Amino acid sequence: MAERAKILIVDDDKTWQAFLTVALQDDYEVMAVSNGDLGVITTREWMPDTVLLDIEMPVKNGYQVCAELKANPKTHDIPIIFLSSRSSLQEKISGFESGADDYLIKPCEQEILTAKVARSTTLYREKKLLDSKASDAQILAFEAMNSSADLGRSLRFAERTYTMTSFVKLSEGLFQTMAEFGLDTAVMFMTESGPQFFAQNGYDLSPLEKDMFLAVHREGRFCDFGNRTFCNFKLASLLIKNMPLSNPERYGRIKDSVPWIMGVVDGKVGALDMYHTLTNQHQYLSGAIRMLHDKLDELALGFGATNQAMLESTHSLYEHIESIPLSPEKVGSVTKDYEKIQQSLTTYDRLATGLGTLLSLLSEVQREQHQITNMVDSLSAKDLSIELGVNEVFSSDVDLF
Repeated sequence: MAERAKILIVDDDKTWQAFLTVALQDDYEVMAVSNGDLGVITTREWMPDTVLLDIEMPVKNGYQVCAELKANPKTHDIPIIFLSSRSSLQEKISGFESGADDYLIKPCEQEILTAKVARSTTLYREKKLLDSKASDAQILAFEAMNSSADLGRSLRFAERTYTMTSFVKLSEGLFQTMAEFGLDTAVMFMTESGPQFFAQNGYDLSPLEKDMFLAVHREGRFCDFGNRTFCNFKLASLLIKNMPLSNPERYGRIKDSVPWIMGVVDGKVGALDMYHTLTNQHQYLSGAIRMLHDKLDELALGFGATNQAMLESTHSLYEHIESIPLSPEKVGSVTKDYEKIQQSLTTYDRLATGLGTLLSLLSEVQREQHQITNMVDSLSAKDLSIELGVNEVFSSDVDLF
């Protein structure tokens, strides 16, 4: 059953109060007061659907009451029907100027009274209904805009992660986006070298906060502790320190948007870990190749110098032996020994040549490694030079939640 409309009678004449009450009480909830001050107070507190207002009253007349009610945004739209024994055009003009919606001349027939009250009450209730629908539509429109802004911020963050080649840069970008959401946060990254903690204010986290990060990391997507909430992923956890418990709509939107962003962060932590691991392996391999090249180069130089010294010594010895008179048998034996030494020296020389070829290959590998190192350093320097400046921060004029 629909709630009955409310009618307020403001009239210092008790007879008219009684007449109007009897005429309307079967269809409406009726209240009557006897002066203008009470009429203003009762209208603000009771919020009737129509006010029947006498014009001629002591202290504060009907025109003054009407003007005061119409000046108040809370009571501005409530229809006011003037009651007066005067029927001049000037009286009606004065009523219109003060903001009245209708005018009844005393005495009036009950049918006219009820028809005017029904009309004003119906129009007022229809207007309230339309205003309510318009308000709901406006709220939905703002929610849609806010949701769109949330999505824009989230996509913007995902795009900017391509420029973040360190955990420090990733945390800075995340904190900037969280600040755009109006959130005070801290984050933990689970890396190959162990957990790394970052706080939005730049200070170290308290020991208790770090303990809580580690304790709840595997306890589900969300862990709520009053206005503090942890959002957990495999490689990243976010602590929100100022969840809006008093605003359920904003609270819900935060819990819709933050997991999407943290999913991006989780993937980026894994990518950074792999990037750093490969970079470290590359640097280690470069160092090992450089060391091996130096050692082989030193060995090749030693081989070459030794081979030359042995060759010279062998020739010198052979010439010395040739100057000594020997029997043909001895000469043949010495010649065979000399040939064996020459074969050994030739093998030794091939070994030195092989070392030289290996050194050339290692030099080529070193050049490739050097090019890769320069490329990695260049990309890192380029990426890290991209700052998240004020031009990339969304406007704070719109409360997103």
